[in-house]
Amino acid sequence: MAGARTSSYALSVNDDVVRDTWFLRSSWLRNITGHTRSITGYAAPEVDDLLRRVAAELDAGRPAGPLIENATFRRMHNPLRPGGYDIDAVDWFFGQLLRRPEHTELAGISADPWRDLAVAQLTGSKVRDAAGQPRNPRAYFAEECANAWRDFGQAPGMHLRWGRAGRRRLRSACYELRTAQQQTIASRDGQRLTVLTGGRSFTYKKPDVPARSTADSWPAGIAELAARSWRDSAGHFAAETISSKAQRWEARTARELVDETGIPIMYSSGQNFNRRAYACVTFPDQRWLRFLVRGTEPWNTIMTAVDQAGNRVARYRKSTGDPRWERAEAEITVHPDQRLTDELVLAIAISAEWLESYFSSPSSGGAGAVATGV
Repeated sequence: MAGARTSSYALSVNDDVVRDTWFLRSSWLRNITGHTRSITGYAAPEVDDLLRRVAAELDAGRPAGPLIENATFRRMHNPLRPGGYDIDAVDWFFGQLLRRPEHTELAGISADPWRDLAVAQLTGSKVRDAAGQPRNPRAYFAEECANAWRDFGQAPGMHLRWGRAGRRRLRSACYELRTAQQQTIASRDGQRLTVLTGGRSFTYKKPDVPARSTADSWPAGIAELAARSWRDSAGHFAAETISSKAQRWEARTARELVDETGIPIMYSSGQNFNRRAYACVTFPDQRWLRFLVRGTEPWNTIMTAVDQAGNRVARYRKSTGDPRWERAEAEITVHPDQRLTDELVLAIAISAEWLESYFSSPSSGGAGAVATGV
């Protein structure tokens, strides 16, 4: 981000932490009717095997990077069998383990007050009670998420709210991003086409990617964005390789946010939909924000914007219904080391509704909209 701190996130791990890591199973998620539904996930035995082997390498004082870099997992989607592990959480965990020491602070020591705030659908705690007895892992995880949701406001940083302007509930109603002092710092029309901030207007448009075109003819950066979006969707450890058709589809479904002169300011791609979190905001210099989700239900879930270096940039939760914010739909806290630039304000304004869309699904009638929502 413009004005962002240098990377201060460090995953402090040892062999015990890796062995104790637990990922949410996709089969434990329920649709609006209360019925368990199967969502594609990584094969749990294969992920567990890699965890054991990585822990053994760390225990022996050897680097685990080669094991992780060469790993692939099958993706499971069978309603009659236990669901696989959450793809986004597994990708996040092993991706952080792969960070080279020079990109993090030694021994995980950091002054970052958000460093220990969990991001994805995983926990590093043993699923046991104080007496050492096994606990129901799903109930334990839901309790952990509920505690984090309750303590949301205790993390330092600038507090914002996203919600309707006025009392209209029409699709055409304007939405605003406001500070704790009720100052409007960004607004967006109800059709999700135009965003205003800093006295400037920004508009969504499709990138110039014709049907049946090839990547070498696309605007600068679009091919890289599309390839990364596809990999986020398929899973970083899935064995599949991207086809030109799949890359073109990702490029054509991305959206540009351009200024009054038509210059792209940022791009949005991917989706937070059907319990997958791979929506992304990408900037022209290929910096990016991904919006990971942790929680089992809307009322215990937090979405975290993380950047390409692993830094936590902003956190979102569904509004608590505080009467001071009667029309707010999301509460947002910006990391205390982040400057609230126009760029960051825009990124927050276009992503504020992605936490809610995470829980939409085909069975609930939700539309699998691209991250822009247009």
